[in-house]
Amino acid sequence: MAAHRSLLLFLLPLLASALLRNAAAITLSSRLIHRFSDEAKALKASRATAGDAKWPARWPQRNSMDYYHLLVHSDFQRQKMKLGGAASSRNRRFQFLFPSEGSNTASFGNDFGWLHYTWIDIGTPNASFLVALDTGSDLLWVPCDCLQCAPLSAAHYSTLDRDLNEYSPAGSSTSKHVSCSHELCTAGPNCKGPKQPCPYTIEYLSENTSSSGLLVEDILHLVAGGTDVSNNSIRAPVIVGCGMRQSGEYLDGIAPDGLMGLGLGEISIPSFLAKAGLITNSFSMCVDEEGSGRIFFGDQGPSTQQSTSFLPSNGNYETYIVGVEACCIGNSCLKQTSFRALVDSGTSFTFLPEEVYDKIVVEFDKRVNATITSYEGSPWKYCYKTSSQDLLKVPSVTLMFLANNSFVVHDPIFPMYGNQGLDGICLAIQPADGDIGTIGQNFMTGYRTVFDRENMKLGWSHSKCQDLGDAKSMPLTPSPKGTPPIPLPTTEQQSTPGGFAPAVAGRAPPKASAASSRSRFCLLRWLALLVLFHIVFVF
Repeated sequence: MAAHRSLLLFLLPLLASALLRNAAAITLSSRLIHRFSDEAKALKASRATAGDAKWPARWPQRNSMDYYHLLVHSDFQRQKMKLGGAASSRNRRFQFLFPSEGSNTASFGNDFGWLHYTWIDIGTPNASFLVALDTGSDLLWVPCDCLQCAPLSAAHYSTLDRDLNEYSPAGSSTSKHVSCSHELCTAGPNCKGPKQPCPYTIEYLSENTSSSGLLVEDILHLVAGGTDVSNNSIRAPVIVGCGMRQSGEYLDGIAPDGLMGLGLGEISIPSFLAKAGLITNSFSMCVDEEGSGRIFFGDQGPSTQQSTSFLPSNGNYETYIVGVEACCIGNSCLKQTSFRALVDSGTSFTFLPEEVYDKIVVEFDKRVNATITSYEGSPWKYCYKTSSQDLLKVPSVTLMFLANNSFVVHDPIFPMYGNQGLDGICLAIQPADGDIGTIGQNFMTGYRTVFDRENMKLGWSHSKCQDLGDAKSMPLTPSPKGTPPIPLPTTEQQSTPGGFAPAVAGRAPPKASAASSRSRFCLLRWLALLVLFHIVFVF
């Protein structure tokens, strides 16, 4: 064997040298043969005779219709070979996704703090949860193996026709705990070892309001829309906060069945879906004037929408902050009214920096043809007496952005009703603490708002949330029949301090003990409202 190996090593250099010396004498040639030439037909006929089904025995006459059909078919097949994999990936990425129970969102009035909610399904077998939608935070958490949670029985809420659920990782065959060594676990000193389940604690700005528990990975059930979708059921692995202990406002009706963070953090649902290649890194929320709406993951909005870029904070994109160049009341644009604002679906109403707020309310007051009044306990200073909103001239509020893009709020008001009907209105804007404002849900009403995280832009276009313009391929699940209307605050709630609580969301300073603690959620408590007056939204 050693002798053979030595001989081979001796002969290989000689053979290579001989080939190189004669390389100039070696000529390679080829001849192009048309696929339908006589030679090609003879070859194909021999293969068909041999039983190869890919090669038909009879070929069409040159220049016949069948001849051209076969040419086109062959070209399509070649294109599929070249582009099939890329096209499949592209179609998958650009489809729309929405929760498996439908794209509908809704506000349930005072029972749930006037936030918008949607039903989602988690786990195997799936369990349903009514979660608040919050673009101001990141983590999706639900009540889980509860030690201290809000009531989940429908009897506690006037707007529900079914009980809320409690999640249990042990009851889901697809669940697994997230360990302390996971890249998205930031529990810090609360982790005793790398294999320990990752704990989380989210502290909110409202006094004693928090959610805490363990991080769990499980399946979020979604439905795919768009063209060329063969299997429209999507099982997306995501991280869920198993909320074992809630406190403060989370025990008093705000997000009793959980909260879905839609922020820019890696632990948010849009981040998981985009990273998995299921969608374009974007989503849209639409809120109509009747308190319902839609949510679609992967939606980048119509080509006709207006847009503005998100702004970084301390060099990083952490929240959906935009830069307002100027504010206009009616056709009058006010000087020195530029500011930055957080676009937050978790805030019921809108807050502006105090200097900007002062200029806006003064100009608004000049243009309203009604007598200024006040309502006891109302958080709004500029309210007006009127008996008919049709006769009332309410100026629009417009936020101007770069490139002359404008966000027009035609009805920036909140109606106040009494026993005899409409009694007055209030300008639903409040001064903010600090120099960053908040564009809340009331300003988003009537718009399809797009959070395009891929291009770091906010997009908006007018919509009734049923006809989504050029996105006609998106399936729209109809609203359930017999849905109860949004309830008015009860007499007892109005006469009790803090009985009516619109929600206000934002972000709290991060804490080392939190797995995802960049969100904050506080409630603006109202004092007693007059028994004669109600806040009305029609669902």
